[in-house]
Amino acid sequence: MYVTFTVAVLYRIIHPLISEKPKNVYYSFYIIPTAVILCHLLAKSGKVKLGAHLMIFLEWLALCIVSLREGGVYAISFSQFMIIIVLASLILGKAGALFYTLLSFFTGLVSIYLKSKGMIPAPNYPVGEWSVFIGNSVGLFMAWILMKFGLSGLSKIREELSRAQIDAKLGGITINLETKEVTLSKEYRIMLGDKTAKGAITMLMDQFLEKYVETEDKEKIIFTLSEGAKNFNDPSFSVEFIFKAKGDDGRTRYILAKGKYKDSIMGYGTGQDITEKHIAGEEIKASQELFSKVFKLSPYATSISNFEDGKYVDINDGFTELLGYTRDDVIGRTSVELGIWLNSAEREYFKEKIKRDGFLHNEEVIFRAKDGRMIQVEFSTRFAVIDGEARMINMVKDISSKKEAEELRILNNEISAQNELIARQKTELESTLEYLQKTQNQLILSEKMASLGQLVAGIAHEINNPIGVIRAANESVKSHFDRVLDRMQEAASVSENLDNEAKLEFQSLLKKGRAYQEIIPPKEVRAKTKILESRLKELGISEARNIAEGLIEAGLEAALEEFPKLFIGEKVHQIIQYALDEIQASRSSKLVDMSVDRTSKIVYALKNFSHFSNGGPKTPVNIRESIDTVLTIYQNQLKAGIEIIKEYDAGTSIVPGYSDDLLHVWTNLIYNAAQAMSFKGILKINVSTGKGKDHICIKISDNGPGIPEAIQERIFEPFFTTKAPGEGSGLGLDIAKRIVENHGGSIGFETSPQGTAFLVILPI
Repeated sequence: MYVTFTVAVLYRIIHPLISEKPKNVYYSFYIIPTAVILCHLLAKSGKVKLGAHLMIFLEWLALCIVSLREGGVYAISFSQFMIIIVLASLILGKAGALFYTLLSFFTGLVSIYLKSKGMIPAPNYPVGEWSVFIGNSVGLFMAWILMKFGLSGLSKIREELSRAQIDAKLGGITINLETKEVTLSKEYRIMLGDKTAKGAITMLMDQFLEKYVETEDKEKIIFTLSEGAKNFNDPSFSVEFIFKAKGDDGRTRYILAKGKYKDSIMGYGTGQDITEKHIAGEEIKASQELFSKVFKLSPYATSISNFEDGKYVDINDGFTELLGYTRDDVIGRTSVELGIWLNSAEREYFKEKIKRDGFLHNEEVIFRAKDGRMIQVEFSTRFAVIDGEARMINMVKDISSKKEAEELRILNNEISAQNELIARQKTELESTLEYLQKTQNQLILSEKMASLGQLVAGIAHEINNPIGVIRAANESVKSHFDRVLDRMQEAASVSENLDNEAKLEFQSLLKKGRAYQEIIPPKEVRAKTKILESRLKELGISEARNIAEGLIEAGLEAALEEFPKLFIGEKVHQIIQYALDEIQASRSSKLVDMSVDRTSKIVYALKNFSHFSNGGPKTPVNIRESIDTVLTIYQNQLKAGIEIIKEYDAGTSIVPGYSDDLLHVWTNLIYNAAQAMSFKGILKINVSTGKGKDHICIKISDNGPGIPEAIQERIFEPFFTTKAPGEGSGLGLDIAKRIVENHGGSIGFETSPQGTAFLVILPI
């Protein structure tokens, strides 16, 4: 545009100066620079095509004015018209060039016609040869310059188009089936690795196939081209295929070939290097095949559904195995329609969550199977775009077994914890008790239903007593053994003062005293002691009261009649006292043994807090001996203020059962009765055979204040207690009731302000 402007201005300035007068003929040519300036301004504002139309039209208008005024078609006008036509062709295309060509031709005819009719007067000055020569020369020179720059513009455009094709890895190709020649464009050659290509090249088809096509694709190309030629009459028909090419640089490429046939001989088209896209497509295809295999073979219930409406697109066999639905049941329907979700609102919640996060991972939910089963599952979902559609890939894993295993593990841990507690040795009991007592004071302040705190109180309640007995009996045994040297001398002295018959009586007295297990009430002891004391004093025996009391407690109140030789002589006091010490040591040892056994049984009984095993066989249990054992253990606490009355009938007292469990029942009932009487009163124990001889009745009564009516219905309720904190767990009667019922028996009570009686019935 700048060149055109410069040439036009110079021409309009120089030509009038050197041409003949008058010069006003050429004034109209000054329209051309004006057109150039306006065109430039329009082009700068983006209206390029409008500017081109305006420039060419104004230049044409100026030429028309000159032609009409001069009344003829002169060489200078002709050259200018040629410039206009060339510009129109370059800028506006074929249609613009044709328009201005016809318009110029029409203008020339009009000018001649008007001159012939005299409508345009002939110029009154001759046109000189120099003027024609200069006009032709300058016009042709301008045409040459404009053509040069116009063609250079076309060359530049073509180079840019070529560069665009090279960058797009695109090239042109023509095929002549008659001569079997192939012409490759420069871009096509560069695409195949020939970086030095300067232009198109023509070669035989065989050469092309040999040089650029891999062996396995040669036949495919020949067949496709020959088949395509048969459809050249169909304007909508085109050829498209992919072949594997060998490049000049040694690289293998995948070329997408597209083309049409001009006739049955000539074909033209393009080739594009799609190697990266093809490889990526193959990888995607392999990935899709892998996904398909994983999807089908996955052991988990896997499905694909639409994101928006939730309709299933596909499911695998794992889905059918877990939920029972077949593909025909599922495809095109939603999980809500199938009733898989128990609550559709829950699905909406997860849908909103996946919108926010893009995925779900191991969300625990409960699904309903086709047969109505409820299945606990882990549900994972990931959002994906498949075939241009928003989908959800869902994976469901059955965790029912996992949950059951977890519950079993927790249960096993609880059982193990209880077993560890039960397996503690006796030496750990005192330290455990101290710890539990401290813990008890803290736990009692928390919720009353906290079983640990209540259990601690129960353990303390049960273990304190046998430990006290062990401690007291241990002191007695320790004192006995501390005097071992003195006792050896006493034994020697006793042996010297006894003849053979007396020694036999001495041995019998020891044997009887050690075997005696009865606990005589204090009142009875005092009465019998008085009688025996007076008889011993009559025999002149020193310290008669201590000896009498010892004999009564050892069950030897008839010793004077049964062992008379031992009460004769000067050493009677020494002999009898020595015998009582031995009997007392033996009894203390038995008390320790009984208390240790009781302690271990208490620990063993702890497992009955939650479960009383009836898996083992029942063994014969002597009810009387079982009750007497408890009385022996609590002797120190009962003998001070409680009178015990035992009423055992002559019938059988043997029942099949679990000895340790029943021992716990008597312990609880007897100790509760003692506490109810504040350890002062009468405790009556009755054991009798039922009328049908098929059961035994055990009745344990006290003369305490009775049970208030308001709490009678809650007596056997777990953790219910009326005792002060630390004195009871509220579990004793509940455990006792469960033990009795486990033996097929029953337990009840009768109460009044005069006392309470618990009645236990056990089958024989």
